[in-house]
Amino acid sequence: MKENDSRELFSAKSELEDAPIIVCDSFKTPENIGSIIRLAANVGCRKVISIGGGTYKSWRVKRTACMAIDYVELLEMETSDFVSRISEIIPDGYQIVAVETSPTATNIFKTELPRRAVLVLGSEINGVCDEVLGLCPIQVYIPMTGPATSMNVATAASVAIFEWQRQALFSE
Repeated sequence: MKENDSRELFSAKSELEDAPIIVCDSFKTPENIGSIIRLAANVGCRKVISIGGGTYKSWRVKRTACMAIDYVELLEMETSDFVSRISEIIPDGYQIVAVETSPTATNIFKTELPRRAVLVLGSEINGVCDEVLGLCPIQVYIPMTGPATSMNVATAASVAIFEWQRQALFSE
């Protein structure tokens, strides 16, 4: 499919109000935050929310995100504020999905992702914190068949967002 074909398909089948929201839980690496902002703009995400310490103010975030930083709504807040204000922050009809290797997580490629999804990704060291994981009725993992059992969080975000997009665009 050519680039223009995919843009036409996306605009025809997906409205911006249905695009996912991304939550970055306790990210410490500015380049990961910048990569996710850039990714979010690539698929038309509504907003990126950083909770638990990650900041958008770093020049390294801005350098990695490039112009994408101008196209995505960015929010920063403490985890406790996110948890207590979630009904104000997340629009009605959105379902929260943790991308996490929790005991109840299901294979992302075998799980029907909600059309209106909030994708929560945790830090590479600690994952999604328990306080936020408790808000996620859907938990998915990315299967890995090689000897390494983890991947960079921006890479994991790419897999999750493009799987959401594949389901949203090509599911009949």
